[in-house]
Amino acid sequence: MALALFNCSLPDTITRDLDPIWQSGLLAAGPAVSALEYRLSDYLENRPVVALSDMTQALAMALRLAGVGEGDEVATLALNCMSSNSAIAMVGAMPVWIDVDPNTVTVDLDDLAASITPRTRAVVIYHVAGYIGDLGALRALCDAHGLVLIEDANAALGATWRERRVGTVGDYAVFSFYANRQLNGIEGAALVCPDRDTADRAQKLRRFGIDTGRFRTPDGEIDSSLDVPEIGLPASLTNVHAALALRAMDDLDLRMARNRANAAFLAAALADVANLNFTIERSGANGVFWAALVRSSDRVELMAWLKAAGIPCSRLHQRNDRYTGFGARTRILPGTSLLEQEMLALPSGWWLSKDDLDRIVGAVRSAPGHRD
Repeated sequence: MALALFNCSLPDTITRDLDPIWQSGLLAAGPAVSALEYRLSDYLENRPVVALSDMTQALAMALRLAGVGEGDEVATLALNCMSSNSAIAMVGAMPVWIDVDPNTVTVDLDDLAASITPRTRAVVIYHVAGYIGDLGALRALCDAHGLVLIEDANAALGATWRERRVGTVGDYAVFSFYANRQLNGIEGAALVCPDRDTADRAQKLRRFGIDTGRFRTPDGEIDSSLDVPEIGLPASLTNVHAALALRAMDDLDLRMARNRANAAFLAAALADVANLNFTIERSGANGVFWAALVRSSDRVELMAWLKAAGIPCSRLHQRNDRYTGFGARTRILPGTSLLEQEMLALPSGWWLSKDDLDRIVGAVRSAPGHRD
């Protein structure tokens, strides 16, 4: 494939696995959903996992299960996607924008502590582009203030903090199966829950609140005697999407190791380039580098040069505190402001060849303002 920032393609070896599903007619519900949940649970220290239709619904579900609702505050990064922070508005809560350390692109714990008010109920922390912050300190801070910790690990499956898998430190965690994530299911998400009872509740809520195991009588009709005490949402993952994500689990660790190796290669090969600073990985973190994040004070010119040379790159995120629809108060976020001006993402994914990596290095080295 052509050099790409993200790889959304599905090889024939995977798409052929769908042939039996097309013939079975099990396109919506089916066994791949529970198989994926089981396999992810095994991967994530046996934490209960519930598969949902997309990451926004999964984050909204986590907030709902945590009791977050109208009038509550949720601390979250402004450096994020609408697909994450819109979940806060969906449950009627108010985001409180938190800053990041521009050198590590991870949460500024001092700023988080300063933002907590009596109305704060939860902390949603996005592991930006698969870079991991100090999850031990974050967990301790949330515990000290009685706050629910939700890991927005949508692009961080396979990462670890001090050898503990990301997604197992928070009370809840969310992983995405969108086409450009670690598990390409085209769409979908996993919600990691704190216990089996909570996961059982989530499984009902993802299908309107229905207990699907008891909803129909043996002859296939809806059981008129069965109550639905809590109304849920249309947020189930389809059997087709689950089958694709499940297949992508087979070589997940191998692909994420290549991500790490590619990011390390780029950082070493470009370490002496003027006006280019690679994001620093925290000691104890083992990220998965959804992209390699760098900073340059002349980002606009550098990005234009790279794109003209056929090197895909991106600013990656637009800070969400610019969007007035949230109705959230303004906070001074110096780290976020610096990244808004200087951050760009370079390709570092498992699909890159040695020639691709050399092309990236050569293009950056030849860019005006960055030449040897």
